Amino acid sequence: MYIENIFPEVIGEKSTLKEQLKIEGAKTNFTQSQISELVKFIPEPLISSEAFLDKLTNQWHYEFGLPYDIENSLYWGTHMWIPVKHLLIALQSAMIYLPKAKLTEYLARLANASKHQSTLVEMIPAQKLKPETPREFEVAGLGSGNHTVDWVIQGHDGRTVMLDVKRRVADFINQAKVISPCDLEQAPSPSHDPKILFKSIESKFKPSNPNSRLQGAWIVTDIKQNSVRLKEEFMALDETLVHFVIIGDWDNDAHILVRNSEDYIFLQDLFQLTSSERFTSLME
Repeated sequence: MYIENIFPEVIGEKSTLKEQLKIEGAKTNFTQSQISELVKFIPEPLISSEAFLDKLTNQWHYEFGLPYDIENSLYWGTHMWIPVKHLLIALQSAMIYLPKAKLTEYLARLANASKHQSTLVEMIPAQKLKPETPREFEVAGLGSGNHTVDWVIQGHDGRTVMLDVKRRVADFINQAKVISPCDLEQAPSPSHDPKILFKSIESKFKPSNPNSRLQGAWIVTDIKQNSVRLKEEFMALDETLVHFVIIGDWDNDAHILVRNSEDYIFLQDLFQLTSSERFTSLME
């Protein structure tokens, strides 16, 4: 494992992803036969990943993915050492909510090291919904042009919620370019353009009335955003195309941007979220 050469001090124990999925799965409502079936479904090379117990968090992580190549320097980080529980949650959602053909395609993308993180987070919104909430993955014919929509969800008030899921790393990479020649202790504070987060979202949707079809994005990002600029850039998006944006991750708190305050309450209830400023700051 790369972690053994880069951060050996965080390793408590070593194992394999396959073994840890069995152990973590046993703590959930998976049966042993479901766990065995799950392990058989996961393609190579993902299923052969090694795992380690992080002494800092007391969580098991697996090593999978590629380092960022930034100006001829390689950057290893948390995008390569992922909590096993996150993968288990994603796999559980995929097995429940995806038909066989889409599940097979999803697992193939998940086993692609260059696409692993962006594919993994696609399941975040699905696992936050109440079990009885209807949802469909990668729906064609509703978005703009040939685009598919990651999730189409039926809200309790009869509204359709169309949601695109984005994993944004450009802000992290831009920051790494700034600090790469510096001593980490003297690295400048993050400075980035929130507009990067919203790139290509508008192109996914057709104009719609938010009272019948609420459209937006779930965005996962590694760097805190300036709350004022974030709101400004969101409001600058076409209001007929993008009605909301959720900045969140695997936890149950998120930063929700809306045009209508009633939609805030609706989305908070739909995804069972609590309000959070963990993803934003007032500092630039």
